Amino acid sequence: MASPHLRPIVQRLLPSLRATPTLPSVRAGLIGAAVSVAGSYARGLLPRSATDQALATGVSASAHYLLTASSAAAAETVALYATGDHSVRNRRPPVSAQLLADLSFLSAGLAVERLWPPDPDEPLQRSIGRFVAHFAMMGGAANILVTAVDEALGAFGPTSRWRNRTLAVDVALGAGLAAVGVMGRRRRAVRFGLVEPDRPAVERSSVPGTVKAAGVGAAAGVGLLVVVGTEQIVARRTAALLHGHVGSVEVGSPWLGHAVALGLFGGLGVWGLSTVKRRVERNGDVVEAAYPDAPTSPHVTAGPRSLIPFDTIGKEGRRFVVMALTPAEITAVTGRPAQPPIRIVAGFEAAPTTQERADLCLAEMDALGAFEKSVICVASPTGVGYVSYVFAEALEYLTGGDCAIVMPQYALVPSALALGDTGDGAQLQRLVLLGIADRVRRMPVADRPRVVQFGESLGAQVALDIAYPKGAVAFAELDVDGGLYLGVPFRTMSWTSWIQHRQRFDPEGVMLAVSEPGVLADYTEVQRQAMRHLMVVHHDDPVNKFGYRIVVRPPWWMGRPDSRPPKVPREVLWRPITTFVLTLIDLKNGMNFRPGTFERRGHDYRIDTVDAIIAAYRITATEAERRAIEEALRRREVDWARRRLVARKFAAARDSINATLSKWGVNVTTLESLPDLEQVESLVDAAVAANEPLDFMVADHDPTAVASLTT
Repeated sequence: MASPHLRPIVQRLLPSLRATPTLPSVRAGLIGAAVSVAGSYARGLLPRSATDQALATGVSASAHYLLTASSAAAAETVALYATGDHSVRNRRPPVSAQLLADLSFLSAGLAVERLWPPDPDEPLQRSIGRFVAHFAMMGGAANILVTAVDEALGAFGPTSRWRNRTLAVDVALGAGLAAVGVMGRRRRAVRFGLVEPDRPAVERSSVPGTVKAAGVGAAAGVGLLVVVGTEQIVARRTAALLHGHVGSVEVGSPWLGHAVALGLFGGLGVWGLSTVKRRVERNGDVVEAAYPDAPTSPHVTAGPRSLIPFDTIGKEGRRFVVMALTPAEITAVTGRPAQPPIRIVAGFEAAPTTQERADLCLAEMDALGAFEKSVICVASPTGVGYVSYVFAEALEYLTGGDCAIVMPQYALVPSALALGDTGDGAQLQRLVLLGIADRVRRMPVADRPRVVQFGESLGAQVALDIAYPKGAVAFAELDVDGGLYLGVPFRTMSWTSWIQHRQRFDPEGVMLAVSEPGVLADYTEVQRQAMRHLMVVHHDDPVNKFGYRIVVRPPWWMGRPDSRPPKVPREVLWRPITTFVLTLIDLKNGMNFRPGTFERRGHDYRIDTVDAIIAAYRITATEAERRAIEEALRRREVDWARRRLVARKFAAARDSINATLSKWGVNVTTLESLPDLEQVESLVDAAVAANEPLDFMVADHDPTAVASLTT
């Protein structure tokens, strides 16, 4: 029963809804939006939060509203022109003409979907054609429902005044259709089985979290509608301007108006993206409080023997060289004598061109003695210039420090902003490997090091694409003895060519893809011996499965329910736009993980790293050594994340106090009363001992603590 406070509100709202005239296209759009809500609650590759769900529902419903309403308006325009009068302003078509136009849209959409069934390998043009036909069908069907409801209401006296004013009825009708969709999904789950039943679509949320999620969902829908509404205003103003100065161009002016509006928004988008990229590049070059000084080790870049300055290798490069293991640290874990490993960063800002960066990288290798090591690993970083610390430390432990890790940087922005730089990255990787091969070939055979490469996430794309389009033979031509590639992105050209034309791209079978290193035991000895380049890709890794074309066509991993990869829900249907939105949210959630907590989930490959290195590079290690290394990696990751968090908090406090002192006229640059980083370690330990939660979150494949120290 409704509460006494709610009943008056409802009583005032319903008459308003009944009395407000509503365009048929708007009502059809509401039906399309309501139907899309059920699809937005489908399970994805990973569970999502209530806030994520609200965002997904808001964006998906808004997009479906716009497309369905536009399609319905197009059908109404066709009906108007079918009457022979080309004046479309302030007119409504006859019911018979409207139904005929709607049926033609519905029939055309059904015919296209029947003639062109979805195919992951189909040309993009066909996908776009079917996408347009799908929403033409949606608009026609929604218009038929709207017209039928109007005629039914007009046939009875008590409801005749509700005609053309039935938003509430339309929403209820859409909700009913959504319920049918939910029941259909449940039947498919029973039929094909529920994969990973412990993985819900939406994680449980607290009451405050639910309230926040509701606000986010409403804001997402309103925000998108505001943008589209602005676009509509620009389009209408353009159309009015053309109509007043060019003449009666009612057919062409709306299209021209939309083209002008989209051009303006596109230009603003390009300008905004370039502005964001420049700002992020500046932030990526900030010297962190935890790493204020250049390293003193002669075995790393920016050290005493280095040719490359500390301020040219970016934030991630500075972390990389400062965090290098010492022989004592390696011996403490493995129990074997060790030597100092070498870490080299060919900084993005250290040279202006790709060729000069490659030349500087090779000169740095000579200066630091990289060619004296038994293993040289050229590790391609992500866009921000990051190479997994877990990988680097694991390789140093496993080789006893007898290795040199070389990182050629091709950008200093997050991977999402560095997608256009991967071509330069592959060229830089190729030039460095070519220079190394030339140098090694001139060495005595007994002294030649093994050359391997590594890449994770966008770095895996760059490292693999040195073989495109020639094929896997390109690795051998560059004398690359082995390669490890974790979380290969969907857009990697070598990966796509290998998947689609494996015999042509890799006739010798030197490339192998697994979901985890443990499944290598399922392959034959011949396959394992032939393997030189190991790709590890989790079944639920959205970085590998995401693609922009999911908007208009189903991806390969959403084929027949009984043929889908493990961890991909079988009951879920591909839906235009909605599946893309859900996978985009999976993409975000797949890269969030906690320092020291290694688990095989999404884009987190830390738990696979040690075993994958052993398999890909053919390194021998005992089970005891492997366990000790795993434990050390987890411990060091937490320790470094804690140091960064503490340093950042104290630096922020110091800067705030110094700013206040400056306002008072005190000339001070450093507040000496604040303890230094080493002194505050005991404070953090005391907080943990007192059961005060110290929480960290690793985001965007960058082990930076972003959560706060709570008390």
